[in-house]
Amino acid sequence: MASLLPADGVLFEASNQAPPPSKDFNQLIIQRQEVIWRTWKITLRNDYRRLAPGEVKESHEDFTFDDRMQFDVGRVFDERTLNYALELCRGNIDYLVRMPRPLLIYMVSYLELEDIAALSQTSKLMYDICNTEALWEQIYENHCDTVTDEMRSLAHEMGWKRMFFTNKLQLQVKLRRHQNKQETPEGGTTFLTDA
Repeated sequence: MASLLPADGVLFEASNQAPPPSKDFNQLIIQRQEVIWRTWKITLRNDYRRLAPGEVKESHEDFTFDDRMQFDVGRVFDERTLNYALELCRGNIDYLVRMPRPLLIYMVSYLELEDIAALSQTSKLMYDICNTEALWEQIYENHCDTVTDEMRSLAHEMGWKRMFFTNKLQLQVKLRRHQNKQETPEGGTTFLTDA
């Protein structure tokens, strides 16, 4: 699992402007060994013009006991970001979000449809994974005996997920229409009646 961690050692990085009335800019970096908190003072007052950006570096353990820095992180970002930073510093690293996207899609493709629907509601990452075309292409190929070139062409037009949930009769009609549209020369018109 250690190979899923970035080579530069940065586990988490976020930047944000402090809430009003402050205009200061802040950055939080959590590396494998330390936490870095940077602050750039943004002001029109003369007494701060020569003030260099501030930087505080602490070990993970020190950060978990530093109420002042935790307050600043929670104020500039939010409580969720602070909790995530604390969990990283305690060694609770979320390896799932660090996995390569194709591997996540491959794993999700083996779930039941109900489980995919439930998984898509757990996080933004999982919502994106569960609604990606690559996943639904794999699911479609796993559930169908044959996938023809015409079916692939139709899927690129209407989307694999939508095609998966289309009933067989409607899919046959759509395939016929798509084939006729491909065969009809430009400017020609073909009328189909639904059977």
